[in-house]
Amino acid sequence: MFELKNKLEDLKLSGQDTLVYLHWTPEQWLDSDFYDLLELQTAKKPEDRQQDPEQMLKGLGLM
Repeated sequence: MFELKNKLEDLKLSGQDTLVYLHWTPEQWLDSDFYDLLELQTAKKPEDRQQDPEQMLKGLGLM
């Protein structure tokens, strides 16, 4: 579940980067509407996302 959420968030983040750094319009990137643009603007970077609890515990050596 977390992997799928992270892949979707990566897609949104790439759209956000395209809009910001390449100065593309939403129509050029996704031919999107206002709500799609809002989703792109709220994309979270990997370090700011919710973590998979199981992976976090493994990383801490508790599992």
